[in-house]
Amino acid sequence: MHPNNIQELLKKYREGTCTDEEKALLESWYLTYEANDRTEIPPHVREEHLAKVWQSLPVHRQQRRIPWLRMTAAAALLLTLGASLYYYFQKTAPAKAGEQLATNTTIVPGSNKAILTLGNGQKISLTDAGNGQIAKQAGITITKQADGQLLYTIDEAGPGDEISFNTIETPRGGQYQVALPDGSKVWLNAATALRFPTRFSATERTVYLDGEAYFEIAHNSKSPFRVSVNGQQVEVLGTHFNIMAYKDEQTVRTTLLEGAVKLTAPVGSILLKPGQQGYIAKEKNVYNSAYVDVTMVTAWKDGLFKFDSIDMRTLMRQISRWYDVEVIYEPGVKDDVVFGSISRRSDLTRLLRILELGGVHFRVEGRKLIVLP
Repeated sequence: MHPNNIQELLKKYREGTCTDEEKALLESWYLTYEANDRTEIPPHVREEHLAKVWQSLPVHRQQRRIPWLRMTAAAALLLTLGASLYYYFQKTAPAKAGEQLATNTTIVPGSNKAILTLGNGQKISLTDAGNGQIAKQAGITITKQADGQLLYTIDEAGPGDEISFNTIETPRGGQYQVALPDGSKVWLNAATALRFPTRFSATERTVYLDGEAYFEIAHNSKSPFRVSVNGQQVEVLGTHFNIMAYKDEQTVRTTLLEGAVKLTAPVGSILLKPGQQGYIAKEKNVYNSAYVDVTMVTAWKDGLFKFDSIDMRTLMRQISRWYDVEVIYEPGVKDDVVFGSISRRSDLTRLLRILELGGVHFRVEGRKLIVLP
């Protein structure tokens, strides 16, 4: 990595002209810079300059875990800015990385796609629907806004109006945002379904989730908000939190950003504080909780893949859902650990070429992504 590249990005950051992708690249480089005992920084880049920059970036909260990173870096797959900057500034990857990826197929990232199923069974493709009112049912007007958000507006209730349930589903390679009838906002990740009533009762608000979603709940102390998911229930009053509950993941993970939530399941219950993640440890059949870097958990909502010592197969499941590809492992593939961040707007070939710079190799056959040893 050339020192001038660091200087250029730091200068752009201080001037406020960095793109989201460039900020992500800076964060990735900083992890490696810390892991190498700050030996990589050129003499003319002043430490106090770095300190001012990184205090405003979420990555600086990871520094307490850096000693562990130093111990495992030799065995880990480091997705670093050194690799990313090479691609970013040179615009091409080495021939070795490209050899395995030779393909005529360009696999694009996911986008705003969803199907809305009304209470009467009618299905509406939100991908194809134009902006404006798309449906009206039982005193509820459903509008697709210019930013792609689905908005529910409660009209005057008529004498025959009944509460029905709607379901919004995102496919693999899709995401969507919906504003519920009470004003709560929900961001749906790929391969996710949310079922909710067209009108909440005065005493409770309950929705049903399969997949992953980020919630910003409208406060109403008289009507607790509950998310029912895989036999668990998340109860809140007014808060921001993320739930990851895919069937192909081993645990349901609820991460709290603001407020307070209570998780309840047959094995017991637990209260979460901001910054904590709660999950059921299947081997013990009890709830556990731990403090986590919430920016890693919610990075998908902000348009990033962000990794903090996650294993390769976990990353591949995320890639499979977002790019709608089938991942196949050849014998001998190691479950390495991944660090770094990449824009979710990148096409699959670009993402894989950066990963290959870190030492993992792939072959793409149609919509099959084959991980090589």
